[in-house]
Amino acid sequence: MNPTEPKKVLLADDEIYMLRLLEMTFKKGGYQVISCRDGREALAAASAQLPQLIVLDVMMPGLDGLGALRQLKENPATRAIPVVVLTAKGHALTKVEAEASGAALFLAKPFSPNQLLGEVQKLLGSEQS
Repeated sequence: MNPTEPKKVLLADDEIYMLRLLEMTFKKGGYQVISCRDGREALAAASAQLPQLIVLDVMMPGLDGLGALRQLKENPATRAIPVVVLTAKGHALTKVEAEASGAALFLAKPFSPNQLLGEVQKLLGSEQS
């Protein structure tokens, strides 16, 4: 990857207002954004575009975030991409399941956009300009 190019972040959330909030947060942080509305779309986009980070909502129609996470981690092309899991239900079981499935970070909604960006920058090991 060219160091001057912005890092690509794939976002998947079926709630349009949450997707827009995530898009604004990451664009403001200097990232290139790929937006998806469900897990299947996210899997296809991740394989095709190989982003540096993926943010998945747990509750999505069709293929949910945890199902998509498991498939991403089974695919050699996407296995190493860090995945952040977001959920409106902050149940301990969901967090345990997300981490067991390979999530790099788990955040319960509502969360601070600045906190999310800070955690992402730590995960990616660099600051975006």
